[in-house]
Amino acid sequence: MGDIMCKPILKDEISLRKLELTDAEPMLEWMTDPDIYKNMQYDPEAQNLEKCRTFIRNSWEDRENLHCAITNRQQEYLGTVSLKNIDRKNKNAEFAIALCPKAMGKGVSASALREIMKKAFEEQNLNKVYLYVRSDNQRAVAFYKKNHLTYEGCFAEHLCVAGEYKDIYWFSLRKKEYENWKSQVSGLGC
Repeated sequence: MGDIMCKPILKDEISLRKLELTDAEPMLEWMTDPDIYKNMQYDPEAQNLEKCRTFIRNSWEDRENLHCAITNRQQEYLGTVSLKNIDRKNKNAEFAIALCPKAMGKGVSASALREIMKKAFEEQNLNKVYLYVRSDNQRAVAFYKKNHLTYEGCFAEHLCVAGEYKDIYWFSLRKKEYENWKSQVSGLGC
C-alpha cells in the first residue's frame, strides 16, 4: 500500500460507483492512517484486508445502507461516501465519508457530498440527511459549515474516546432546503 493507491485528482473528475473488491486495499489504507482514524470511532488495529472485503461484499445486497466508492476518471478508488441507517418510514439517513489521504484537500469531499445528496433526495426520495462529527474534528466541522449544512446542536460529552469525553455536533440537510443548497455549493471547492 504505497502512494500509488490514491492519486491526486481534480474535484470535477469524481464520480460515485458501487464498491468493488479491488477497493479493499486503498480502503484499508485510509482506515489505518493515524491522521484519519484519530477522528473516527473504530479500532484501527482490528482492521484488515479481509474485513474490508467482507464490508464490500455485504454492501452489494445491503438495503439499509448505501455505500459508494468515490472515484476519479480512471475509476480508481479515492474513498467511500455513504447513506447509513436508511429509514424508509421516516425518510432519513445518516451521511458518512472517508477519503484516502492523497484525495484530501482537493475538493473531492465537496463533490462527493453533492453527488450523495443528489442520490438521497432525487433517487432515494429522502426528507433528511443528518450526520454527527466530534467537536474537536475542526477540519470536518469547517467543511460542513462551508458546505452550508444546517447545524442542529451539540450533544455534550456524548462519546468517550481514550478515557476522555467528547462533544458531538449534529448537522443536516432537508429536502425542502435541497434546491437552494445546490446553488449555494455549486461553486465551492475543497
